[in-house]
Amino acid sequence: MPYRNVSITAISLIFVCVIVWTFVYGPAKRTFVSPDKIETVKSAEELDKLWHSAGVHGRVAVIFTRYLNKQFAGASFPEMDYIDNAMRHGIIRTVYYIVPDRFGAEIVSDYYLKWDSTFIVPPKLTDTGLIILHDGGRIYVMPLSKYIPDQEQEKALVVIEDAVWTPQERDRINGFTRSGQLASDLTAIVSESK
Repeated sequence: MPYRNVSITAISLIFVCVIVWTFVYGPAKRTFVSPDKIETVKSAEELDKLWHSAGVHGRVAVIFTRYLNKQFAGASFPEMDYIDNAMRHGIIRTVYYIVPDRFGAEIVSDYYLKWDSTFIVPPKLTDTGLIILHDGGRIYVMPLSKYIPDQEQEKALVVIEDAVWTPQERDRINGFTRSGQLASDLTAIVSESK
């Protein structure tokens, strides 16, 4: 009988912890921007400030870029580790880095070979790209041709670095947003000129 009481207490404690965790970190705590906005930023620092000022929390970020994490194209980069910062502050929980097909294999293999101690475990190669476990969530790296937006997913924070995409790739990205496959309430266009 004493084991039964311990079991009931342990199960009850786990149940309470799950409810508290869901309340603190779950979908109820995700915050969105209303009305939908499109902003132009010049730097990773401006992007970080935009996300903080919008008050978003617990979100998915879809980033269309040639470079990963600390840099975009241009002289003003690299500046800061904006993804690490956003994950540590609870702004984003999942990141999809979508890279141009012509650089996809190179970026995935470089990132896979150069992983360091900031990752919880070594990056995992998949048929679509790469999965990285971060303290604040998951990071997926994949070429544009392998990316299929999840229509069931909530609105994402979208970042598009315009300069790196061919006209055909840009049309495909625009098609995702126009068709509603990739819904966004806060889109940041990275550009050298505002």
